[in-house]
Amino acid sequence: MNKSERPGNTKKASKPGAVKNAQRQRENDDPDEGIRPLPWFLVMFLGAMAMWGAFYIYITPSGEDTAYGDQRSVALLRPPVAAVAGSGGAAKVDGKQIYTTKCVACHQPTGAGLAGVFPPLAASEWVLGDDKTLINILLHGVNGEMVVKGNTYNGAMPAWKSMSDDELAGVMSYIRSDWGNQGAPITAEAVGAQREATKTQAAPYAGGAALKAAL
Repeated sequence: MNKSERPGNTKKASKPGAVKNAQRQRENDDPDEGIRPLPWFLVMFLGAMAMWGAFYIYITPSGEDTAYGDQRSVALLRPPVAAVAGSGGAAKVDGKQIYTTKCVACHQPTGAGLAGVFPPLAASEWVLGDDKTLINILLHGVNGEMVVKGNTYNGAMPAWKSMSDDELAGVMSYIRSDWGNQGAPITAEAVGAQREATKTQAAPYAGGAALKAAL
């Protein structure tokens, strides 16, 4: 029996797990990216800027003082109004502008209207006739038959009572003086008086007959 076979000299075989652990211990840890904080002076600078911004907003006046920013009022931004022809130079709204905005789609830029659909305003007896009739048309509107320059129209004219007396006077004075019309201007006072006189008129007039009966 040789020495390797003696009971006291028997060596235990190395386990595979022990070998792997020894190998891991010899290896370095995997590298990782460390956390690099911002420099302290940069943090203090950003904090100081934030505090100054908040303080500046707090102390800066706002509201009525136009020295700070563009804080012009609506009155300053509103364009100057034009004088209605024949109104004696009184400051009134621009009747032509109102006509272009609210009326031109139906009655056309020439005031000729659309044949069989929308009546003309040029040389119209309803435009150049009694002031109160024209005021009533714009204040309350008309639904039904109207004979204009010998032609019958059966449509709907909307009410414009939401417009001010000056606006209604301006647009009526315009249509009475353009396209060859030579009617006298209508004043805001006349519109206001007729508005008060017909305040119980809740619905549009039922055609030209109802308009004539209202006089």
